[in-house]
Amino acid sequence: MASDLKKKTGVFLLFVLCFLNCDDKPYSLRSNNDYELYYTINNKQAVARLAPIMYNRTDAAIPVERFKLVHISDVHVSDWSADNNYKLPRNLIESVTFANQSELRINAMVATGDHISEGTKENALMFLNSFYTHLYTDNRIPTFPCYGNHDSNMGERLQSEYLSSAELANAFNNKGNYSLQRTAGKSYYYADVRNPMGGFIRFIALDMTDQPAFQYNTMINAVFSQEQIDWFANVALKRDMTDQHSIIVLTHYPFQPYREDASTYLIDGHFIHTYKLFPEIIEAFRSRSSIQKTFGNIRQQSDRGTIDCDFSESKGEFICYLGGHAHVFAVFDVVGLSNANEQLLPQRMILCTNQAASNAGVVFNNAHRENASISSNSFSIYSIDTRERKIYITYFGSFNPSSGRAEFPIIINY
Repeated sequence: MASDLKKKTGVFLLFVLCFLNCDDKPYSLRSNNDYELYYTINNKQAVARLAPIMYNRTDAAIPVERFKLVHISDVHVSDWSADNNYKLPRNLIESVTFANQSELRINAMVATGDHISEGTKENALMFLNSFYTHLYTDNRIPTFPCYGNHDSNMGERLQSEYLSSAELANAFNNKGNYSLQRTAGKSYYYADVRNPMGGFIRFIALDMTDQPAFQYNTMINAVFSQEQIDWFANVALKRDMTDQHSIIVLTHYPFQPYREDASTYLIDGHFIHTYKLFPEIIEAFRSRSSIQKTFGNIRQQSDRGTIDCDFSESKGEFICYLGGHAHVFAVFDVVGLSNANEQLLPQRMILCTNQAASNAGVVFNNAHRENASISSNSFSIYSIDTRERKIYITYFGSFNPSSGRAEFPIIINY
């Protein structure tokens, strides 16, 4: 009886698999059939969600392809994760496989920090190597990672287990699949990707672990060196910029103040030079104005951050920030800026939820998640229309925004 039931169940699963994937190429994750089935179900649904927003059809006779972007975050490769174990990070592999389907014409992929979970230094480096290996293996899509607070391994008690910013930069060396404009020995950079709507999307990746030694604990502090601040304002936002450039900034922490009561998405961690530093630079850029300002330091009074830049002759436009950290999908306005331009829409930041159910958030993430199931994986997919100045948002896998909003696609203006 049990044997007959098992056979019938196997036949049923095979039927579902064939039905869902009848028009697709064979797929394999080098894993068991259950995971192949989970991927196939999620893939079929995500493709169907993306299809209606891939093109601008204002002129039905000549549809224009939008810029399409896959956003993953908080992958947390480890030796204990059920779905992103360093030996076979299934969910990470799924996201790369999804992005590389030629019919979807994905233009870029980003990973906004917390690539790993803590362990011994030896293990942390092994986890990072696994992350980069699987992020770039068989990946033809321009892909851009930035570091998060867990990536420095400073959640460990002993300093001998920490990863320095130099070691993190070295771990990233020669791992990319696209030309990066990068300062030697640093993990911050920018890259221009051709936009099918015309011009380029410039991705600027920040590094919140950027310090010469272990002056600050980057597990709980976002640290940006003065060198990085100057580079952002006077190189990344200016060099070779044209009127056909649109900018997306990648970082990990939400640009909000810390709030223990969860009234913001930064419920743990701090910016040593306040969250306003980079957004006020961007606001000056958007307003074509100058800014000269000094920011205090919450940890060390003498280590201040300064900005001095003039954007009166600058070119290009800002789209949004992309980040993670809170383990939830969210869209919010960046507010509280001293130089806010009331003639412009507020700056927008979009957070992507964590990728594996075994690292589910404990505060904001109210999506149903289970290991080894169709709800295990989760990441965001965007179609960016630089003519309409709109971002169309859909998703892969499990999804539930913190606001409870459920209509898809979600559309935001910038």
